[in-house]
Amino acid sequence: MSQVPYDEGMGSSERTESERSASLGSKIKDKASQFGSTVSSTVDRQRENAAKGLDRAASSLHDGVGSAAKVGHNVADGMVSTADYLRNHSFGDMGGDVMELCRRHPMQAMASAAILGFVLGRAIRR
Repeated sequence: MSQVPYDEGMGSSERTESERSASLGSKIKDKASQFGSTVSSTVDRQRENAAKGLDRAASSLHDGVGSAAKVGHNVADGMVSTADYLRNHSFGDMGGDVMELCRRHPMQAMASAAILGFVLGRAIRR
């Protein structure tokens, strides 16, 4: 007859609650990991779509005429550059670039985050 070790400091109902808590924590961690994976792969798939859209917009700006065309060309060149960046960098690479930019320019990063938070907050409330 084998005996189950008895923990004098913890009753069977307490052990069961502890096991349930550990199981729930593990499930939450798994779900968070799955969500992060899904978001990352979705963003990676959308990079090419964003790059194509920027290329189309840049092309239409390059087709403009007159003094506005010069401004349009500058904007279009920036869009082409952004499209190339999106094509050549993964979601993880972009995150690393953002972190490096924040380290080099912390005040601008904080101001940008505050503005972005304000805009997103306003958009969500509507």
